[in-house]
Amino acid sequence: MTTPIPDTRPPKTFVQQVLGQWPLASVLFGVFVGVIIAGPFGHWRIGCTLIGMAVTAGGLLRLMPQQRVGLLAVRNRVIDTILLLGSGIGILVLSWVVPPSR
Repeated sequence: MTTPIPDTRPPKTFVQQVLGQWPLASVLFGVFVGVIIAGPFGHWRIGCTLIGMAVTAGGLLRLMPQQRVGLLAVRNRVIDTILLLGSGIGILVLSWVVPPSR
């Protein structure tokens, strides 16, 4: 059995740790803006499209290396990517297939 090589890098500061979570923050921000547009403003198609685009972008961001993706990584890379891309594309398709009620 091999012994692990000690990490010689200095520990990250709190600000570096928070800024390192930008992939998850960008997805959550996109979903938040989509919910705000869809809910109080009543533009559900635009809001759902923005939510779908944010989740799809999360699926593409999940393809980054494990050290860069931060808290966006929950499971295996393949499973996360398939679930996020499938959900995002599904939301996009549904937001444009549902006919408007008038």
